[in-house]
Amino acid sequence: MIGLRFLQSHSLFGGLTDEETHKIRGMLQEEHFPAGTDICIEGRPNDRLYFICKGTVEILKTSDSPDRECEPIAELGVGDAFGEMEFIDIQPCVATVRAKNEVSALTLANRRLYEIYKWNVKTYAILVMNMAREISRRLRKMDAAVATSLHARNNESAAGGTAPAGKGESAS
Repeated sequence: MIGLRFLQSHSLFGGLTDEETHKIRGMLQEEHFPAGTDICIEGRPNDRLYFICKGTVEILKTSDSPDRECEPIAELGVGDAFGEMEFIDIQPCVATVRAKNEVSALTLANRRLYEIYKWNVKTYAILVMNMAREISRRLRKMDAAVATSLHARNNESAAGGTAPAGKGESAS
């Protein structure tokens, strides 16, 4: 069983008291996924938040290429969470999450989050704020990656390289 200190050492549970963490721990369900299992699938609904306790997952996004292959865009490991976006905006998954090796995760069903809200609004607010912070951290990383990619493309183009034409640009 995963202990309170382990949970409290990670950002998702930051700022919660022992009593709050203990109560939430009782609402979490342990799930195990063999390597290669698609835990969440892009475009499909998801009603849970996943907190990784063991193993690694890769985040895959369907490409715009004609063959629509899934391309890895990130990896998450112990202490990371996923599923926050669907938890907050109640939309289908934006990417596929696949177990790279055996994964153990604690999951919180959406209905359980509502129970936390009814039990203690302050605890609910802390959890939602922690999820929002995690989403913000990931967005900042993606912004930096996009900026780096655009900078490299612009430098290649300025040097006479063969960078593809962007939206609204002519290839000639």
